[in-house]
Amino acid sequence: MFKNFLLFILSIIFFTVSAEAEENKFFVDKVVAVVNREVITWSELYKFMEFNAKDEIKALNPDEKFKYFKAHEEEFLEKLIDTKLQIEEAEKYGIFVSDSEIEGAINEIKRKYNLTDEGFMETLKKEGMSLSDYKKMLKEQIIIGRALNSLVRSKIVVTDSEINGYISAHPELVCDDEGYYVSQIFIKKRESSEELKDKINEVYKRLIQGESFSKVASQLSEDISAKSGGAIGLLKKGEIAKELSNLFSKMNVGQISEPMMTDRGVFIFKLDGVCFRKDSTELINYVKGLLEEERFKKEYKLWTRGLRQRAYIEIMD
Repeated sequence: MFKNFLLFILSIIFFTVSAEAEENKFFVDKVVAVVNREVITWSELYKFMEFNAKDEIKALNPDEKFKYFKAHEEEFLEKLIDTKLQIEEAEKYGIFVSDSEIEGAINEIKRKYNLTDEGFMETLKKEGMSLSDYKKMLKEQIIIGRALNSLVRSKIVVTDSEINGYISAHPELVCDDEGYYVSQIFIKKRESSEELKDKINEVYKRLIQGESFSKVASQLSEDISAKSGGAIGLLKKGEIAKELSNLFSKMNVGQISEPMMTDRGVFIFKLDGVCFRKDSTELINYVKGLLEEERFKKEYKLWTRGLRQRAYIEIMD
């Protein structure tokens, strides 16, 4: 019975109206995978890619972003399959999110990015996503987060001896004052905003294609830091602008920032590392977080592998 159901589903071609309905055009929305009894279509996968893309991907122009999605389609599909399985598992344990919580999360996103209701809807429109689509994926993201905390992360324990051992093996984490090891790419202000956007787009395109930040900085950065591959060394928290301190404090090591506009031009930062005062609470908490995250990644892989082993998964050619 289930086999016949799958054969029937896979023979269907879905026709849906395109985003520009006034042109009355149609496009083929093919089936890309089946997870248990749920079908995944290419349009669903594309919306998932838009929702989960990193900030540097979203900063690309539409054509480059679409090329990136097509090149990484299989990678995103695997993540979407995992999402489907994790949602199913969460439902078994009665993990859910209320509509009021979704509305609260959306309001927080608007506040964070200083968006009006109209600005928020315009952003969704540019990404080819309806409000209902966005709410659905946001809901799934929150449910999965709660499931991971309850079923995986809560079982992880890091001891004091493990923390002390890690600190001893990484002396670069200790300094006289809290600070950040940073690299940057600087693009001078242009008379044409389009020319500036193209330059920024070139930077992110090369980074996304796998070129190292130092190589791109040495070739494209337009200040003296280009000579050192963009590296500007240790910036002490108490000696830099509050805006920068807030930015770096929210970044993970290795993360690349969104472009920061200034009167002089645009800065793109990469957080190379952090350091703390010896024996400080901040140092202990930071290392504890690193070890917990490292262990979480291992446990998460095992948990996801178990979900896949118990599921029916069919990926289309």
